[in-house]
Amino acid sequence: MKFNVDILLLDIEGTICPISFVKDELFPYFLNKSPEILKSLTYPLEKVSGEDEISQINNILIGFPQSITQDATTLIGHLNDLVSKDIKDPTLKSLQGFIWKLGYEKGEIVAPIYDDAIDAIKNFKGKVYIYSSGSIKAQKLLFAYVKSEEGSVDLNGYLSGYFDITTSGFKQETSSYESILKDIGYADKPSKVLFLSDNVNEVKAAVGAKMNSLIVDRPGNNIVSQDDISQLGMIKQLDELTFD
Repeated sequence: MKFNVDILLLDIEGTICPISFVKDELFPYFLNKSPEILKSLTYPLEKVSGEDEISQINNILIGFPQSITQDATTLIGHLNDLVSKDIKDPTLKSLQGFIWKLGYEKGEIVAPIYDDAIDAIKNFKGKVYIYSSGSIKAQKLLFAYVKSEEGSVDLNGYLSGYFDITTSGFKQETSSYESILKDIGYADKPSKVLFLSDNVNEVKAAVGAKMNSLIVDRPGNNIVSQDDISQLGMIKQLDELTFD
């Protein structure tokens, strides 16, 4: 497929990274590591000063209602419930990003970005932006520790910016894409932007903002109806795209 665009806006999970990475690696890592950390805090939680890891985690967690932060058992149960239901809670996302950062830095996590996505990010002549439900901090971490034949590589230098639900809104709402268009200076030329996602409703929302958008079908992704494929278009790899 050929496009004449200046901007690539990319979803992460199921689009440029296996959908299984978050559910089978990142979420379990978070759920395995967080209880020990949370049990070391002093309850009920109150804002504290300091830049050490425990203080930073404490101050992230006070974003939850006080009824949740009275004791470790309640808090851990709440986190498990949010993760199991895949709730896009900003405080949860911030905490996950912080704990994943520790894992990346220890070499316990490496991001399996698809090779065709790595090539697209490196070689696209315009600007590449990321829009994910995960926090911007988590996005930057993921791209800083990408698995490659040479070992871990940092792709952040190829990216022009990042958007998440706290900066732009939820990904299935057209207003979120309109907000991104304003932020990148393309409100008056949305057709110069191509958004790629595995999620049909996200693609429809982007089209509603007059962006170009396609469904990306990767192994393990949800089945997409033939009507949606016919209406929206689909690719299996980013190297199917060419640009004027």
